[in-house]
Amino acid sequence: MKTSKHIAVLLPLLLALGCADSDSEGVLARAGDHAFTVDEAVRLLAGQPDLPNEPQVATALAELWVDYTLLASTMAQDSTLASVDLTPVIQGRIDQEMIFALRDSLIRTDTVVSEEELQERFRSEAPGAQVRARHILLGFPLQATDQQRDSVRREAEELRSRVLAGEDFESLARQFSQDPGSAANGGDLGLFGRTDMVEPFAVAAFALEPGEVSEVVLTPMGFHVIRTDEKQVPTFEDVAPQFRQQILAQRLQQAESLYVAQLEEEAEIRVLDNVADVARRVIEDPAIPLSRRARERELVNYEGGELTLGELRMFMQSQLPEGRARLAQAPDSVLTQDVLPGVTQRELLVSQARTEGFAPPQAYIDSLVTNVREQLVQAAEALSLRVVEPQGSESQEQAIDRTVEELLRSIVSGGRDVIPLGAVSTVLRERTSHQVFPTGGAPATPPAAAPDSGAGG
Repeated sequence: MKTSKHIAVLLPLLLALGCADSDSEGVLARAGDHAFTVDEAVRLLAGQPDLPNEPQVATALAELWVDYTLLASTMAQDSTLASVDLTPVIQGRIDQEMIFALRDSLIRTDTVVSEEELQERFRSEAPGAQVRARHILLGFPLQATDQQRDSVRREAEELRSRVLAGEDFESLARQFSQDPGSAANGGDLGLFGRTDMVEPFAVAAFALEPGEVSEVVLTPMGFHVIRTDEKQVPTFEDVAPQFRQQILAQRLQQAESLYVAQLEEEAEIRVLDNVADVARRVIEDPAIPLSRRARERELVNYEGGELTLGELRMFMQSQLPEGRARLAQAPDSVLTQDVLPGVTQRELLVSQARTEGFAPPQAYIDSLVTNVREQLVQAAEALSLRVVEPQGSESQEQAIDRTVEELLRSIVSGGRDVIPLGAVSTVLRERTSHQVFPTGGAPATPPAAAPDSGAGG
């Protein structure tokens, strides 16, 4: 994947910044004693007419410059990176392994599923079954009164009566159904499994034999009249092995839930007031720089500990971008009632695992860190940042500036791919002062420490 499609800057914006007030240095970013200026960004992007016309990509380029400048500077000081504590990079993996060990040791379940029980549950649950059904949906307003709901229900009952009297279901669905995805197809929903639909709908559809019509069914979408057209049920022999494992997994999940619920009750988890906004900032961008004060800000406290903004950021760095994007769009209530308690739950499990003696041996941790360190050295080598040699009368700092600028020019032109540093970026940034100024209005001297960036109090 070529980075020219992802890392680019709006040239008119940068040119405008370069002509800004003379009191402003036109600096886009700083990393220690290094500065990335508007003029340098303009030089990088000259002759790149196909770059996206999006102002926010200026920030993306500056962030990449910070990462690579810090990596080159760190390598110049210690080419083996032995002095860099990379434990935070592998902490998520260690925590997960500890949780698994705790579960396997303390959470006991019955691992025997008799043939009689398996067959009985097969008859009642029909695992792997699918039905093909049609429906007519009549919705109602979100804030509907009881009177409005009753009126819609009566309409649904009337449509059901017309179906039972012999009118064509498909025609009625095309005329009256308010489901835009199926109405034009006569209400046809295709084949689906039990978990593909909301529970009331699935229960009704699977209870019908082909050709039967349901009573009026209420779901959050409205009132439904359902007709099942086809039912596909695999044989017991086909699904018995997988179904047995499914039952065992359900038992384990139930036992885990009970165990975690007991831990939470004893811990008395309490989410602090007014933390949704700062939590959302870290969820949106786990690489966001935080001051020490911001990292230590409490979001949740419980008996014996707390969840801090820095700990939330570390956890979010281990999550996939797609998942973070969904969480970032969640309402405040979801963040404070589900997300933050969920991350705290993980912290409780890790703490309990340590108490029970499930922390891995230091030799194992050292081996993971060594592996990360070797991969980082290889990345620096691939980026031509492992050994940066000054040319002529250059200082080491000037050589780093030149090398990083050459690297970014190659990336912007599509000649090289980005190598993301991931969680390593946070480790490097917390060792050295840095800041990104996407609008170019930087102070004349480098900041003494990483700023709160609005994410901490």
